[in-house]
Amino acid sequence: MLDRDVDTLQKDELTGFLTRHSLQSALQQLADDNGAFKLTVFAVEVSRFGVVNSSVGPGIADKVIATVAKRLRKMFPTAFAIARLHGDHFGVVFNHDNSVSENLDHLLDFSQRPIAIRGEAIVLSVRVGIADTQIEFETPYDLVNAAEIALLHSKKTMTKVSHFEKNMINDARTLHQLENDLRISLVTKAPELHKAISNSEFELFYQPIVDTKTGTIHAFEALLRWNHPKRGMVSPAVFIPLAEQIHVMSVLGNWIIRRACADAVSWGKSNVENIPPSVSINVSPIQFLEFDLLYSTLNAAIAETGISPQKIKIEITESANFSTSMRDNLRKIKNLGCQVALDDFGTGYSSIAQLVQLPLDYVKIDRSLVQELEDKASPDPARATKLARSVLNLAASLEVNSIVEGIETPYGLNQVNLLGAELIQGYVFSKPIPASEVEAFISNFKLG
Repeated sequence: MLDRDVDTLQKDELTGFLTRHSLQSALQQLADDNGAFKLTVFAVEVSRFGVVNSSVGPGIADKVIATVAKRLRKMFPTAFAIARLHGDHFGVVFNHDNSVSENLDHLLDFSQRPIAIRGEAIVLSVRVGIADTQIEFETPYDLVNAAEIALLHSKKTMTKVSHFEKNMINDARTLHQLENDLRISLVTKAPELHKAISNSEFELFYQPIVDTKTGTIHAFEALLRWNHPKRGMVSPAVFIPLAEQIHVMSVLGNWIIRRACADAVSWGKSNVENIPPSVSINVSPIQFLEFDLLYSTLNAAIAETGISPQKIKIEITESANFSTSMRDNLRKIKNLGCQVALDDFGTGYSSIAQLVQLPLDYVKIDRSLVQELEDKASPDPARATKLARSVLNLAASLEVNSIVEGIETPYGLNQVNLLGAELIQGYVFSKPIPASEVEAFISNFKLG
């Protein structure tokens, strides 16, 4: 336990732990006193705290942090120091003779135990980055930075625990710079984003959803692309999680809604024989935490563009957190005249009982559930057919339309058509295309 001048160091008011600056001072004292140091640092993130903070309010969220702090203090009474690094991030410093595996087991066990506050049972999860002096560092505080780099790696790879390795430094620098670039781009482009005026970095591409029964284009799904001025096209799999983590997804998501509606209102005007396609817009769960903003943006986009609300599909992701408020909010969206689609159907965590209560118009069946149907050499074609048929039948039992995603070949298309699937999305028809090419695609489209 840190015992030198500990009372003179600044403490975090909520937790009573050292602040980040105080921890740096304490570790500097250690280096000044004996030069050599053998330490292990855990950087700990309460990884669902952002959701808790938004859903239960800052008052209860502060109590959660305070409770986490009490548990850490009780769990690690012999730690050299414990600090609140910022927000929901803690740093725990151990003498090197402490058992890393034992301390880690204690930490992971603690994270699975619910916290009861004001009648709320809150279950958190943690991610951990670990650094120790098996790798040589110039100062003890460099260990803290290294542990945080390992924590970033843990978040990037969606793992619970990561140990620092030297090759992580460049990855961490790249991710950190990308995060800064995303912040800067959104802040400097904010007026354009809110007005849905096209800017040079963010762009929507569109992938068709085809009705194979009528031979027409049913809808286009709007897919965001970030054309970074230096890095080129950045994958949505990288920057969408970043946008959610740094709390800018609502700004970006609202721009997507306005831009997609503005694009879609003109589709099909040159081809009057067919009904104009709908536009399908993905909405992040984070946006539902600020539902009033989401709802007003959707309402404003309809008013500004004149698009028929029936031409808007709002796609949500299957989740374990389908609450009463989610059902109520989806009904409000439907009351505007919009439709609701459940994305990645069959791959999430929700029970059928929950799904029955959602006001759905469509379910999008994930590619992973039908991809074997595209393999002519499938080792078990009967099993693949049964799986696909059961998922399609489940969608039908919910009295919603099914859209099969990710079909890439004519053979796969024929297989799912034989099972009764009619609405199909995938490379078999087109890769996502820029907005400027959509009208020509509609005019020239012929099934088969």
